[in-house]
Amino acid sequence: MNTIVWRVEATGAPVALRPCGTCGADAKFTSTGMFRVNAQKKRLDVWLVYRCATCGNVWNSAVISRMRPGGIDREELGRFTGNDPATALRCALDVGLLRRNGARRGKVAFAVEGDLPDGREDCRVEIDGGGLAGLRLAEVLRVKLGVSRSGLARLVEAGDVSADDGADVLAAKLRPHQAIILRPRRS
Repeated sequence: MNTIVWRVEATGAPVALRPCGTCGADAKFTSTGMFRVNAQKKRLDVWLVYRCATCGNVWNSAVISRMRPGGIDREELGRFTGNDPATALRCALDVGLLRRNGARRGKVAFAVEGDLPDGREDCRVEIDGGGLAGLRLAEVLRVKLGVSRSGLARLVEAGDVSADDGADVLAAKLRPHQAIILRPRRS
């Protein structure tokens, strides 16, 4: 059996869904990709800055709160003060961080890197979900295989697509490391 690797990566920061004080309702906040860093006495705070997509109201999502300056790596602090895009994206994708700040992660735009199987023999596909664990596995498969929901359901029903661990491919959430089996289409 042939083995290939797919890597799922975000193509942009998702919106954060939370109540807006100005709009008075749940709103979509987009990440500015910029951090606010503040040192007060002997404590350090770092926030990722968001803006309401409707009214432009600013919301600061706490990344680090009341930490001693020596408790953070100099390189990481440099990434915050330099508004590093990769660090901002990592923070925007962090479901736990958003939850601690009273928000939910919105829909994530993503791409799946890796080769498609040649279709001549069964293939084990190892999927590296990285920081995007929690997406629907079926959505990842539909994007990579270029099929509709019903098309993927037909492939699963025919046994051409299955999870290596026996999980329901159509209902499962993407885990950081997951494997599926793709079988060639039978004529």
